Amino acid sequence: MEYFKYLKNSFPLYIIGGLALGLAVLSLVAIHRYNNSLQDTLNTVESINLKEDDIKKEINRIDTLIKYFQDNFGIGEKRINSERLILQALDDMKTHLNTASINISRFEEAPGERQLYVEIKVPVNSYRTIIDYVGYIESFSLPKFRIKNLLIINEETGVVLNIQGAFVIPLQANI
Repeated sequence: MEYFKYLKNSFPLYIIGGLALGLAVLSLVAIHRYNNSLQDTLNTVESINLKEDDIKKEINRIDTLIKYFQDNFGIGEKRINSERLILQALDDMKTHLNTASINISRFEEAPGERQLYVEIKVPVNSYRTIIDYVGYIESFSLPKFRIKNLLIINEETGVVLNIQGAFVIPLQANI
């Protein structure tokens, strides 16, 4: 019976100890969940900071691009300088076709567009060279180069590719 008396006296202590242990375990679980939540929040904030840096870099890149277009193509907020675009395309053509003779006329306006007539004479030595030159000339998109006449002439100095056409760009109201 001593054993029963011992259990009777110590049972409340075991209950209190069990409750304290249960409370401690629940507190640890709650603290662990809170710690995980804080870690997730910290990761989200760090991710936002990294994205902020990426966004700032992208904004700077776009600003640089806008400045490039404004300086080099005459593109502003309200207008596009069509003559400047055509002349820059002509300059690019002269740079790329450095052995070519390029003759131009004056700017003309057709219905809804501005044109600059161009005649290009360039010596060629193979069919591939002809395809490369014509492909390059047709690659212009703004301003577009319209080929009106394409001749391959056998002269005393060699074979010459003669391209007649025009740089064409829509008028400002249509851009």
